[in-house]
Amino acid sequence: MKATNKYKHCNHHHELTSEHSVVDFGDGEFVANNQAIPLLKALADIGVRTRTHHIDDSGHGFFSFIIDPHVDIEIRQVHEKDANRSKYNGLTEVLVRWCKGDPQPLE
Repeated sequence: MKATNKYKHCNHHHELTSEHSVVDFGDGEFVANNQAIPLLKALADIGVRTRTHHIDDSGHGFFSFIIDPHVDIEIRQVHEKDANRSKYNGLTEVLVRWCKGDPQPLE
């Protein structure tokens, strides 16, 4: 991919390909992998802001979201004591809590 400063304002450093689009979900323009747009839009719609992401055709990817005063995360071990299923027990999960548009930080 050819390097460019054209999209530096949104932390993107190469020319766009057919795999990318410039989008804005209300927090400013950024370059998105087309495959990631549904996920990024869904997160934006519920008030969770993303910063970086990548998805490729080989099945690899990542995304990050901003943990501001309206977002809280907890990493914990799964133990579904009140469920009939147990397939997730012992695995680790990330619980994300947020409050869209609330002026008060989560506590």
